Amino acid sequence: MTTFTQTGGMITDGFFASFPLAKLSGDAEALRLTCLGREYHFPWSCIRGLHRHRGWFSVGLRIEHTQDELPEFVVFWASVFFWTSGFEKLRMQLESFGYEVT
Repeated sequence: MTTFTQTGGMITDGFFASFPLAKLSGDAEALRLTCLGREYHFPWSCIRGLHRHRGWFSVGLRIEHTQDELPEFVVFWASVFFWTSGFEKLRMQLESFGYEVT
């Protein structure tokens, strides 16, 4: 099965890690976000939406999900600076697996 992995940063309710400490990986069945011993698994059926999320200088992917045991607010920072192409590469990878990014 084909998968992808991208390095970046992440932020959740009460936790922040900058680039390059986080990794987002996945395939058509699920996404997995790992960082500093934390691991978040998002099965396709639990993902409500994937959205572009703009920070002060960077662009990330907000993962909206239905899993009560995971933080409600989850963003993977795909681009260190908003003018770089990290987010667009991630969006294209996700869409190639059938995910919709808005």
